[in-house]
Amino acid sequence: MAQKSENTNSNTSAIIFAVFAVVCIVAFLSFRGGDVGQLPKLVGNLGGGPLFGNAVVEFAYGVAASILILFSWFSAGTLICQFLGVTSEFENSPSRTLTCGFAAGAAFWSIIWWFLGILGLYSAYAAVVCVVAAIFNGCYVFLVVPLKWPKLITGSKLPLLGLIVLPVLLALISALAPPTAKDALLYHFAVPRAFVAQHSNAFIDGNIASYLALGTEMQSVWAMLLGNIFSPRAGEAAAGVTTFLFFPLLLLAIYGWARELNISRNLALIATAIAATVPSAYHVASSGYIDLSLALYVTLATYGLTRWWKEQTWGWVILIGIFLGAALSIKLTAVFVFAAFALIVLLRARGAENAGKIVGLGFAALLLAGVIASPWYIRTWVATGSPVFPFYMSIWPGKANGWDVERSNLFQGMNSQYGGADTNKLNYLTAPARVSIMAQPEQPANYDGVLGVAFLIGLPLLVWALWKFDLAVEIKIMSGVAAIVYLFWLFSSEQLRYLLPIVPLLAIAIAASVETIGGKKGSLKTVAQYAFIAAAVCGTLTTVAWFCQRAPLRVVLGGETRDQYLTRNLDYYPYYQAVNNDTAPDARIWLINMRRDTYNIDRPVFSDYLFEDWTLRKMLWESRSVQELRAKTAAMGIKYVLTRHDFLFDFDRSTLVDEKLTRAENEAKLKIAREFILDPTNTIRSDTKFSLVKLF
Repeated sequence: MAQKSENTNSNTSAIIFAVFAVVCIVAFLSFRGGDVGQLPKLVGNLGGGPLFGNAVVEFAYGVAASILILFSWFSAGTLICQFLGVTSEFENSPSRTLTCGFAAGAAFWSIIWWFLGILGLYSAYAAVVCVVAAIFNGCYVFLVVPLKWPKLITGSKLPLLGLIVLPVLLALISALAPPTAKDALLYHFAVPRAFVAQHSNAFIDGNIASYLALGTEMQSVWAMLLGNIFSPRAGEAAAGVTTFLFFPLLLLAIYGWARELNISRNLALIATAIAATVPSAYHVASSGYIDLSLALYVTLATYGLTRWWKEQTWGWVILIGIFLGAALSIKLTAVFVFAAFALIVLLRARGAENAGKIVGLGFAALLLAGVIASPWYIRTWVATGSPVFPFYMSIWPGKANGWDVERSNLFQGMNSQYGGADTNKLNYLTAPARVSIMAQPEQPANYDGVLGVAFLIGLPLLVWALWKFDLAVEIKIMSGVAAIVYLFWLFSSEQLRYLLPIVPLLAIAIAASVETIGGKKGSLKTVAQYAFIAAAVCGTLTTVAWFCQRAPLRVVLGGETRDQYLTRNLDYYPYYQAVNNDTAPDARIWLINMRRDTYNIDRPVFSDYLFEDWTLRKMLWESRSVQELRAKTAAMGIKYVLTRHDFLFDFDRSTLVDEKLTRAENEAKLKIAREFILDPTNTIRSDTKFSLVKLF
C-alpha cells in the first residue's frame, strides 16, 4: 500500500512538473516571433548566389593558424598541470582534465603576449617563433606526460550529441565570417588590429577600450599575426576562430566535470546541451566576444575550489590562482567571483582545527590571481591614475583623452538600464522568469540577449534537491558560487552576456539534482530529461534563426565577397567603402553615431567612445553659427564627417536637445546641426539615415 502511495506521489510530481515545463516552453516561444517565428523566411537568406569561391582558401589558412594556437595552449597547459600535480585520477573525466590543460595554456600565452606587446614585439616573426616553441614543447609533452583521451559517444546518445554539435558548428561558421557585432567592431577585433599595426599594446588614442584588461584579445593578436602572413582576411578569420575555440572547450569542461561527479552519461550530455543551446552563447562564440572564455576560467576555477575544499594542497591553490587571474585579465566583473570564493574559503575554515592554515591557503589563491591579472591594471593605473579606469571615476578618479567623470557616470547609468529594474523594482524579483522567457537581443530592458528556458525549468529541481537531499559538496559549492554571482549581476548590470559565466555551474548542478531526485522519483527524472531536451531544441531553433539572419555560409565558402557580406549586414558599410576608396590615406574622418565601428575604416578616425555624439553636442552648444561649428571642426584636423542622422533632428528623440532650455533655443541649435551634417554643397553621399560631408 505504501509502495502504491509512493508511486502515486511520484506520478503526481511528474505531471505537475511536466505542466510547468510546457507552460515555460510555450511562454518562451510566444516571445520568439522575431526569430523562430520568421525561421521559414530566414532560411532563404542562405541562398542568393554561388556557394563556393577561391576565398575559401583564406578561411582554411585561418583555421589552420587557430589550430596551431590551440595546440600551443595544450602543450603549455598540460605541462603546467602535470607540474602542479593536478591531473585527474578519475577514469571517467579525461575531458575535464584536457580542458584544464588547454585553459592553463591559454592563460600562460596571454601573459606572454602581454609582455611581447610591452616590448613592442608584435610581429609575424614573434608569432611563428611562439608556435615553433610550442610544437617542440608539445613533442616533449607527448613523450613524457601520460595522456588520457575521451571516449567516443555512439549509439543512442548520438541525437543528444547532435544537439550539442549543431550550435557549435553554426558558431564556427559564423566566427569565420567578417565580424559584424558592435563590441567586436569597437574593440574585440578593432583593438587587436590596431595593436598589430603599431607592433605593441600601447594605448590607442580615442579608443577607451584599449585601457581595459584584454586577456582574450591577446589570443586574437597572435591569430591575426599568423593569419596575416597569408592575407588580412585569413588573419581576421584566424582571430574569429581562436576566440570561438573557448566555446567547445567550455562544453568539454561541463561534460567532463559532470562525468567526474558520476552523473550518468545521458544527463551529462543534457547538461552540456543546456549550455550549448543558449542562443547568447552562440552569439558570443560567433562574434569575437570574450564572455565564454571568462565562463571557462570561472568554471575551472570553481572546479579547483571544490578539489581544494577536500585536499587543501598547493597545486590546487596555484591552479585556482591561474584560472581566477585569467578571468580577471578578461573582465573586471570577475571580482564578483572573488567575493564568492572568499566566502566559501571562510565557510571551509569555520570550526576547523587548522582554520588559520585553511584561510591562508584559500586567500593565497586569490592573491595569486590578483598578481597574475595585475599587469593589465597596473598598466592602466600608470597611464590614467586609476586601475579600474574607465569605470567608477567618481570613486577613483582617472584621466585620459576622450573620457571624464561625467561620461563614466553616464556609462554606469546606461548599464543600470539593463533588465528594466531602473523603472520597475519588481523586476528584481521576477528576473529569473523574465530573463528566461522575455529576453531579447538589442533590447536593454530585456537583457540584450536570450538565455532560454531550460534553467527556469531546472531551478525548482535544484532548489528542491538542495533542500531535501544530501547533494555532493561540489554541487553545493557550484550552486553557492552561481547564487552569489547572480546576486551581484542582479544589482549591477543585467546584461545577459554577463550571466554566462555561471551557466555551466547551473547546468551541472541541475543535472546532478535530476540524478539525485530520480533515485526516489523515477518518472520525474524521465519527464525532466525530456523537458530539458525540448528546451534545448527551442534554444537551437533560436540559434538557427540568428544564423540565418546573418547568413554567413556563402562568404565563408567564398561564394560571396567580404564587401557583399558586410553590405548585407551593416547598413552603413557602403559609406565606409566610399571613405576607404575615395579619400586621401591621411584624411581624418569624424564618425558620429556610426555604431562604434572603427574596425572597417582604413583612415585616421576621431570618434567618441560609447556616447558617439558627445563632442558634436558640446561644440554645437558652444557655436553661434554653422560657420563657427565648421571652423572648430577644421581646427581638429577633420576633413570629412560621417554621421547617422535619422534621429538627430527629431526634437523628441534627439540627443542634441538640452531639456533645460526653451524649445526655440533648441530648434535654433538643431538648425545649425542640420546645416552642418546635411550641407548640400559639400555632401559626397547621403540618404535618409547617413550623410558623408567634406569640410574643405
